[in-house]
Amino acid sequence: MTRNIKLLYGFSFFDPFMIIIPLWVPYLATQGIHMRQFMELQSVFAIVILCGEVPTGLLSDLWGRKKTLLLGSTLKAVSFTLLPLWSSFEGFLFYHLTMGIALSMISGGDVALLYDSHLAAGGERSRGAAVLGNAKLAEQTGTAVSALLGGAIVILGYRQLLWANAILSWIPMLIVLGVTEPSVAVDRGKKRSGGLKEVLSTILVRDAVTRLVLLNVVVSGTAGLVMVWTNQKYWQESGVPLAWLLFLNALNERISSAFRATVLSMAQLGTRASFALLGPLVGYGIDAWGLPSVLSALGILFSITFVFLLLPLILRKTALSPADGFRE
Repeated sequence: MTRNIKLLYGFSFFDPFMIIIPLWVPYLATQGIHMRQFMELQSVFAIVILCGEVPTGLLSDLWGRKKTLLLGSTLKAVSFTLLPLWSSFEGFLFYHLTMGIALSMISGGDVALLYDSHLAAGGERSRGAAVLGNAKLAEQTGTAVSALLGGAIVILGYRQLLWANAILSWIPMLIVLGVTEPSVAVDRGKKRSGGLKEVLSTILVRDAVTRLVLLNVVVSGTAGLVMVWTNQKYWQESGVPLAWLLFLNALNERISSAFRATVLSMAQLGTRASFALLGPLVGYGIDAWGLPSVLSALGILFSITFVFLLLPLILRKTALSPADGFRE
């Protein structure tokens, strides 16, 4: 299990190693995709993940996290390998459909597998935040390195960047092959009957703190998605050269291993659903009223939202204590 943790840190590093993504907006612009069409593609992408998040989370809990993660990583690599072949809106639509299915299989399961591996290795719950923090650091480092690498390779041209991206996309799949499915302390199969209903009832009705944590994960993720794509447009309009281009632990502590991947997928589902609604509006707004007006509106919107969701969570002293009903 200790080896598992190291491998999953490697997965966290290479999974976001998508060197085309920091240049995604300007690349699609060279293919004739306007900002409105771009946000439509992102909305379709979000809807696909929205429809697949909870089913794939359940699949991960029932079928096995390694198997689901391996299948998702393989489909993701295939999608990136086929990407250089597409040059039309329809082709990019196909890419977003297949990539949406792939990422819905990966999301939730990777974190649940890491957390379960930590517990199976004899790790204490109090150290869970450190393990997840290390994974997040690896992910952020991978994202930064991939952006720098993409900026260097794009000097040679977008075609070279796409094929380099395709080759690198197979590394996470190879890493998952070396992972061992952990045997969790509680037999997940014994808690199926009525278990999910109890989890949903507790999160959505009885446990206000866990509900606030879940909603904050959703809103912060939505804000991140919107600003990632909007910032690329901002950098492009500003003339930036192409070459420059802890809520999660609290939620893990408060849910049972039996349905950890499912609940984490619910958080991603909420994020994608929110983006599916907000993304096209942002795209239309940028085309109609300009980037500065949309950025100001987004700042006001998310500031108001966080006041109603983040402050109540901060004011609750029990926010970091696992709920008794979810102790393993």
